[in-house]
Amino acid sequence: MNYYKTILIFLLVLVALGSCSSDDSGSETEIPPVVGVWNLMEVNINIAQDPNGDGTASTNMVAELPCLTGVLTIDASGVWSATITDLNINPVTGDFYVFRCTETLSYSGRYSYQNSQLNLNSSSFSDFTLSGTTLTENIGQELPGVLSQRYKKQ
Repeated sequence: MNYYKTILIFLLVLVALGSCSSDDSGSETEIPPVVGVWNLMEVNINIAQDPNGDGTASTNMVAELPCLTGVLTIDASGVWSATITDLNINPVTGDFYVFRCTETLSYSGRYSYQNSQLNLNSSSFSDFTLSGTTLTENIGQELPGVLSQRYKKQ
């Protein structure tokens, strides 16, 4: 009788342990740190300019042109959208250029994110690098182009 009680207790323990399972089934997807709303804070050029005429030249055109704005929204479902003011840069003479905010452009699509690199899968954008709460798009152009754009997470 004692033998059957021991086997019965042993079987009950096995059944109890077997019915316990971890809730970590792997079905939960980790949300990438790039998900959120990002505001344009810098559009950097290689030679400081003073398009607002305040006497202080800057390489950051967002500081010089209040009309230069942008918002990048990245969704956890893999979708992104952006609304950005287009910047027109025209050479005048030497190292002087005329800067003008033109139309507001809208973009959207699907993105991929891996190892702090955000790819918007769009020919309109280069890859972004995430560092803390800043996304940087290194474009690498000299004037009349743009070196980089930086976005700050809201």
